[in-house]
Amino acid sequence: MIKPDAVIFDMDGVLVDSEPIHVQIEKKIFGQLGIVVTEASHQSYMGASSDFMYADLKTRYGLPESVEELMAHDDSFRSNYFRELEVIQPNEGVVSLLEELKLAGIKLAVATSSSPEMVMILLTRCGIESYFDAIITTSEAGASKPAPDVYLLAAQRLGVLPASSVVFEDSPNGLSAAKSAGMFCIAMQPNCAFDLSKADFLIGTFSGFRLEQLLEIFNSKH
Repeated sequence: MIKPDAVIFDMDGVLVDSEPIHVQIEKKIFGQLGIVVTEASHQSYMGASSDFMYADLKTRYGLPESVEELMAHDDSFRSNYFRELEVIQPNEGVVSLLEELKLAGIKLAVATSSSPEMVMILLTRCGIESYFDAIITTSEAGASKPAPDVYLLAAQRLGVLPASSVVFEDSPNGLSAAKSAGMFCIAMQPNCAFDLSKADFLIGTFSGFRLEQLLEIFNSKH
């Protein structure tokens, strides 16, 4: 049975159930900026980086602040908010899957649109930072999802071919990035909020999901 050389995870919503918290934070920031962002517009930013979101908001609403100023405020507000949370836990089933992948000798990475500071806060608080051979952010890669840059850089850092990599994503932007990078993408779809039908496979949760199932899914498409 063919084994992938690497498994690459998006962070928010995949490794950690942090998306609802990010949505709350962004609504608070939008209120501070005095703008009303529709749910549809807000959802379109999921999986994208903050520079992409604020460049778009600045254009749409004529915000006087620079994109850099908006991002700096966002980073500060978001980091403080997460630091003050009493409990941050990885999604159910994540740790056992990471353990199995690590024991199987498969390289592991995180590829996320979150800031480097937010990545370290979440992964460290969840106790899973040590599992990963590489942690890549879109700011480091130079382009936001849905561009493939962050996934291509992850493959480069791990020393693997994109086609031999499996990605776990949960947003249309992230799915597009993974597929554009030429990677096999399994989408997390606990509900029907987004159309993720272009994924190679759909799962609802990591709970009960094992390496054996991952290998069966990967081999069924190869």
